[in-house]
Order: sequence, then C-alpha cells, then structure tokens
Amino acid sequence: MDGEEDIATIKPRLNLPLGRIAKYLTLAVGANTLLWAGTLSYLKHTAPTYTSELVVHVAGNALGVNLNLPDVGQAATSTTSAFGSSSDPRENYKLLALGDTVIQEAAASVSIEVEEFGEPKIILIPNTTTIRISQSGPSPKIAQRKALSLYQTLERRLNTLRQIEQEKRDGAITSALEDSQNKLTQAQAQLSNYKAQSGLSSSQQVTNLISTIETLRKQRAEKVAQSQQIGDRLQSLTLAVQLAPEQAPTVLALQTDQYFQKSLQEYTTTSTELNALLEERGPNYPDVVQLKQKQGAALATVLERGKALLGKAITLEEIERLNLDNSNESGVKRGELFQQLITLQAEYEGIRAEVDALTQQVSELEARLKIMVQKESVLENYLRKVQIAEAIFTSTLAKADLGKSDPFGSFPLMQLVEPPTLPDTPSAPKTKLVLAGAAIGSVLVTFGLTLLWWRNTILVVLTKISRQILA
Repeated sequence: MDGEEDIATIKPRLNLPLGRIAKYLTLAVGANTLLWAGTLSYLKHTAPTYTSELVVHVAGNALGVNLNLPDVGQAATSTTSAFGSSSDPRENYKLLALGDTVIQEAAASVSIEVEEFGEPKIILIPNTTTIRISQSGPSPKIAQRKALSLYQTLERRLNTLRQIEQEKRDGAITSALEDSQNKLTQAQAQLSNYKAQSGLSSSQQVTNLISTIETLRKQRAEKVAQSQQIGDRLQSLTLAVQLAPEQAPTVLALQTDQYFQKSLQEYTTTSTELNALLEERGPNYPDVVQLKQKQGAALATVLERGKALLGKAITLEEIERLNLDNSNESGVKRGELFQQLITLQAEYEGIRAEVDALTQQVSELEARLKIMVQKESVLENYLRKVQIAEAIFTSTLAKADLGKSDPFGSFPLMQLVEPPTLPDTPSAPKTKLVLAGAAIGSVLVTFGLTLLWWRNTILVVLTKISRQILA
C-alpha cells in the first residue's frame, strides 16, 4: 500500500535517552546483585545436611507344609501370605516406619529429640520387593546412626507384632491339640501293652521270620547236596585204599611217625635178608640166628611203638593188612590217600551235623511262625488305630504349628540388603545446583529487561506482520 513502509525496510527508531539507559542499567544491576547476594548468603549460612540410605528386602509368600505318614497317606497344610495380589506388604512397613511409635523409639535409642530426628524418606522401588529408606542428619555419622536405628527399631516392632499374633493363635488351638493328643496317647498305650504281652512288636518280625526260614531251608538243601557229593567221594576213596574211613586215623598216626617207620623199615629189610639167607643155609647157622635175633628185636620195637601211638596193642598181621610200608612211591601216595580219607570223613560228619541242626532250626521256627501269624492280625488292628490317631494329631499339629514354623505370614521377613551408607558429600545444599540456578535466574532477569527495553519496536514489527497477513 502507498504510504506504508515495507516491513523489510523498517528500521527501529532508536530513542536512547540517558535517563532511560540509567534506569534499565540500574534495574539490571540491582536485580542480579540481589539474586546473587541471596544465593551466596544461602550457601554461606545454610548448614549442610547429609543423607544416609539403606535398602531392605521384604520376602514373598510363606512356604507350605507337607507331611508323609507311613501306611496312612499324606497330610498337607499350606499357608499363604496375608496379602493378596492387589496389596503390598511394603505399604504396611512404610506405614509402620513413618508411625510415631517407631520414630519415637528410634530417636530415643540414639538419644535425639523426635523433632531433631525428623521423618525418614521411604521409597518403594517398583517391580521389586525392596524398599529404600533415607534418613538425614547434620553429619555423615549421625545420619548413618539414625538410619540404622530406624531399621533396627522397625525390626523390633515387627518381631513384637509377630509374637503377639503367635500368642493369640496358640491360645486358640491348645484345646484341639490336647484332645487329639489324648486319643493318640490312649491308642499308643493299647499298642504298647499288646506288644509287651504278645512279644510281637511289628509285622516286620513275621516277614523277617519267613525270610529266615526260607534262607535256612535253602542252606539245608545246599548242605544235603554237598554231603551227598562228599559221601560219594568218600565211598570211592574207601574202595581205592581198601580201608574203612574209621581206620584211616590209625594208619596215618603210624605212617607219620618217623621212629615207627624206621623200625618197620628195619624189620622189613631184616626179613628180606633172612628169607634170602634161608634159601642157602639152614636155620642154625650163626648168621641166620643173628638175623633172626635182629628181626625179633625190630618187630618188638615196631609193636611197642605202635602200642604207644595207638594206645592199644597191634599185631604184625594188622600192620601188614594196613600196608604201612612207606618205602616206595606207592606207599607215599597211599599215605596221601589216607590223609584225604580222614579229611573227607571229618568234612562229611561236619556237614551232616549242620544238616541236622538246620532241620531242627527250621522245625522250631515254623512252629513259632504259626503262633506269630495269629498274633499279627490283632497287632494290625492296634497299629491301624495308632496310625489314624497319628494322622489326626499330625494334621492338627501341622496347622497349629504352622505359625511357629513360619511366623512371617502376616508380617513377611525383612532383610537388610544394603546397610546404611556413610555419605561423603552433603545432600543439601547442593552448591553446583544452587549456582546453576542463580546463573539461569540472572540470564532470565537480563533477558526480561532486554525485552522490556525493546518492547515498542517489537510491537511495531508485530503490528506490520499482522496487517500483511490480514491483507
């Protein structure tokens, strides 16, 4: 439009009177001076405050109790937390920690007034089971002491509440426990009396007795078979040596005596020489007579030694029949056969004695088994009564004792995860933050005064722009 100036050519009319400059300059200096003076005064006169933090963990739901009762079944009791899915036990703990009771006791434990102790800052950390507790103080150690005292006081308060709850529960269930315990005691007394009278303490005794009888029968069968084998070997060996087993000890006693064998050997040698000499000479020749005397002396020695060894007299015919000549290889082997014969005979007699003993044991145990089976049925009735009474008592006791075994149903366990910290730097005032705020405030004051200085020019420019847009 004619007569109107182009916006691009608008040049602000700068009116710079000295009075106005002085006024705005004084206002800017005064505002910034006041701002920084207040900031520095706050930093200088405000006492530092230190904050100690600790983190605690609140446990989840309590555990259940499962009891396996032998030959009866399973008794199960379970306990859940007193808090549903929509409630959080940490809220209760926060309420307790902020309550007058805990704060007063915590302040008294560190000898600090309640007003000076202050109110803790408690934060429930989301998506966890932890709580962060902050406590401030004029020094790092005092802040740490106050935080620790608060935690310990809260722990004691929770223990007191748990104890009160447990005492009330115990009083309510005492009568039920006494009744079930009396029934159990009565059933156990009846069972004990019958055991004492019958001598049968459990069904396992009958089972063990049957197992013992079967084992003894098996052993007896094995011993019978073994005795038959040894008997066959003994009979074969008796035919081989042509000697009864009962004669073998006699032969072995004579055969193992060196003096007897030496005398027998001397008698045998002398007899051989005498027989050879008699074929050439008559019986009255001096050398024949001398050999006869030597033969007689050797025979007398043999008979005398045999009597001493056996405890009875033995004749030359018996010696010849026993074939005790041990001067050759066959004699040595025959002696070994005699030894085997004696060993087999002793072994055979021992096994037969074991067979007889096992037979007697089996008979006695079978008679005892018949009596025990009759008593077992009565014992089972008493045992069943005791087991039923035990099931009732155990189930009642499990429910009653659940609070004792797990006292954290209403007040879950609280554990100290991070102990109270000892702060290195004060939490307030924060010097850097205060200075940064003052600096930003100074910039904003200066910028505001600048806008106020250029307000006329800005209004003209905005008016021109709005006219062009409307046109």
